[in-house]
Amino acid sequence: MEINNLGYYIKQILIGLVIAHLLSSTSNSYNILGLVLIVIQSIIIFYYFNDHFLFIIYIFSLCIIYTLSKLGGIVLAPFIIFIGFMLVPGRFSVKDKFIQFCLIVLVIANLVGYIFINQADVFEIFQSAIIFSGFILTFIFIYNFKFTAEHIIIIMKIFTFLSILLFLVAFNQKFVFVNTSFPLLGSSAGYLDVSSLSEAFAGRMPSLIGDYELFSEFALLMFIISFSVMLDKRTTAALNFDYVPYILAFVSFLNILITGTRSSFLLIFIFIIIFFLFRLKILFSTRTAILLITIAMLIPIFVRFGDKVGLNIIVERLNEIDTEKIGVKNITTGEEMNREIVYLVGYNRLDEENWFLGYGYGTTKSNRLAWFGSNSSLPIVDFHSLYLCMPMIYGWFGGLAYLLLVVYIIFILVKKILLFKDNPLNSLMIGFAFMFLFFLVNQMKINSLRIYNYHYLIWMLMGLAASIASQEEYIEEIDEKNEDSLVY
Repeated sequence: MEINNLGYYIKQILIGLVIAHLLSSTSNSYNILGLVLIVIQSIIIFYYFNDHFLFIIYIFSLCIIYTLSKLGGIVLAPFIIFIGFMLVPGRFSVKDKFIQFCLIVLVIANLVGYIFINQADVFEIFQSAIIFSGFILTFIFIYNFKFTAEHIIIIMKIFTFLSILLFLVAFNQKFVFVNTSFPLLGSSAGYLDVSSLSEAFAGRMPSLIGDYELFSEFALLMFIISFSVMLDKRTTAALNFDYVPYILAFVSFLNILITGTRSSFLLIFIFIIIFFLFRLKILFSTRTAILLITIAMLIPIFVRFGDKVGLNIIVERLNEIDTEKIGVKNITTGEEMNREIVYLVGYNRLDEENWFLGYGYGTTKSNRLAWFGSNSSLPIVDFHSLYLCMPMIYGWFGGLAYLLLVVYIIFILVKKILLFKDNPLNSLMIGFAFMFLFFLVNQMKINSLRIYNYHYLIWMLMGLAASIASQEEYIEEIDEKNEDSLVY
């Protein structure tokens, strides 16, 4: 399949984002129009252009803008396409038995949960089934996709483009340079314009994602993968990344600052320490020396202008932490993470039922019923922890299968790294392994199930990492004269 230039991909993504903003409207007419247009554009990309790679990055890009989950939201189009695509035998097979087992458990847990546990109406459950089925089908499709080196280059550039876009939108939300009701410039459902949203969020900007904690976590994940790659000379040479990983790391750090989220800020430095312990040789490399010099030069700039992007909020929130009280008990109760009340509500909900089965993942309404039951009018969105929220959605068995799937992806990445130590793409796999490790850590105080498009984004990243880790071929030597033939 021919690899096109970056502009070709960005044009399709921007068209998709403009259409997707219709799904954030409270108007049913706009929602239906947006759904129809996304389905049409998806069919054109998938069947007329026959560009399955573009389709992957297209639907991934739609995940960064908050949309309503009516009729499956942004998952409806891939659900329709993959249902038709899977009719050809072998296209949706899963060779890895453990991944297959985890997916089967999740599918059964959701199906039985929809039938016997979920108290939402039939239409709500139908929409929920579209969303979850779309997640699984997309994961399997990406898992089976054979990514070339050129694909990976484009993916990193798209990650960078989306991160820059998120920063610019968040920056406009913070300072309101353009006050408009247009979602792609910073407004969102439930707010008249950018100014009203800016006032409501009090300096902690949610950007297009619509949630500053999830936006911050996405930035953390992007920072981890870019940092892991940019310090490895062999990988950057193999993939001809130029300065893309440096830009992505810098913008991701700014995105964390502009959300005012102290957990992601702290996890960045914990990650860097662990990374250098894991890759000790890189610590003494020329690239690390240049990086340290660059950071030293940037420190005065951040001290002088850091408050413009939220450094002051993070510093204030860090000062609120009482280090003497930090311990396992305070972490589990949420006392030192500003989670005490919502954790208590979550523990009370856990005690109400056995949760061998959950409600099944689905629409916002269905998920709120799962988390709050008859108290679904409570003025909180969830319990601010994946581990507290998951039992009500996937049940204990389904939830364990989901967590084991994430851990297993980390395992197969590490296994591939150890088996092929000379693989020039090892730093990319190290980045993905650390990404999911810190995702699991960060989920102690945030819930990735909160917004369906963000949960979808995580499923797609899992599919990408699993695909890279499972492919048998790998680059042993780089032939600069024949880069088009590089396949991982």
